[in-house]
Amino acid sequence: MSHIFKTTLVLGFAVGVLAAGCTKKSEPKDPPPPPFQRNEASLAGMVKQERTKIQNDFENLKRYFATWDIDRGKPPASWEEFKPYIVRDGPASLVSGIENGRYVVVWKAKPSSKNVLAYEKQPDVNGKQIVLFGDRIETIDSEELKKALQGQK
Repeated sequence: MSHIFKTTLVLGFAVGVLAAGCTKKSEPKDPPPPPFQRNEASLAGMVKQERTKIQNDFENLKRYFATWDIDRGKPPASWEEFKPYIVRDGPASLVSGIENGRYVVVWKAKPSSKNVLAYEKQPDVNGKQIVLFGDRIETIDSEELKKALQGQK
């Protein structure tokens, strides 16, 4: 092997080793973006979506109540009695809302325009609750709900 070839080989190897050791250190990555910040409009949209879901659940409950009352001549007396009737076709959100206490059902209430059949257990930040009467769904304040429940037959 020639002296020039050996020198070139050694120098090439040395440059390779040095180059590998002198690689540019990786820059610190940019910090992750902040968690999604909700603005007032997106929060209002979420509230509206949630209210719509509750109203849909109550619309379904109103139909089940009316059908039960027509079929049996009386309103349902308890969740244990009513559950098998709605579980097969009812929306899961309605069933879980009743089971976890989010929705309060007034058992034995006869479907009528004056009677409360169900309501949201927790009022919203403005003291309003979605209430199912026998013929409609309304959003009323907690005091109105108390009066409606007291005047119920």
